[in-house]
Amino acid sequence: MAAKNKPVKAKAKTGRPTDYTPELAALICERVATSTLGLNKICLAEDMPVKSTVNLWRYRYPEFSYQYAQAKLVQADLLAEECMDIADDDSKDIKINSEGYEICNAEFVARSRLRIDTRKWLAAKLLPKQYGQLVDDKKTVSESIVEKLIDRLID
Repeated sequence: MAAKNKPVKAKAKTGRPTDYTPELAALICERVATSTLGLNKICLAEDMPVKSTVNLWRYRYPEFSYQYAQAKLVQADLLAEECMDIADDDSKDIKINSEGYEICNAEFVARSRLRIDTRKWLAAKLLPKQYGQLVDDKKTVSESIVEKLIDRLID
């Protein structure tokens, strides 16, 4: 007996449908560009998708990836400005010890330094030409060391 020709059914799509919209993508980018919060904290808001979804959208939607990258560049400027605010805040630099003397609040100063260093590092990674360290394009570090060693040997 010959098998009857049955029509082949289209494979049903599995998985959750995407909630991506250009409007939501723009809102995410606006929040990134107007705050120094990381994506983890931005995505905690009720109207935001979870971080993994945003990262997936960056992979799937090139236009969103570009928008997001531009927002991060704007955020780098905000991080640099925030460094100035942190550095200028001396409100907790001095504390009163148990004997009533004013002493340096080393913990607050150290925390402020860490906050500034973290923001400087992020800004330098996001905008290396503007906030990164200058690098001499003509010489690498190893070439510089070799030249110093040769100079020592010659002298």
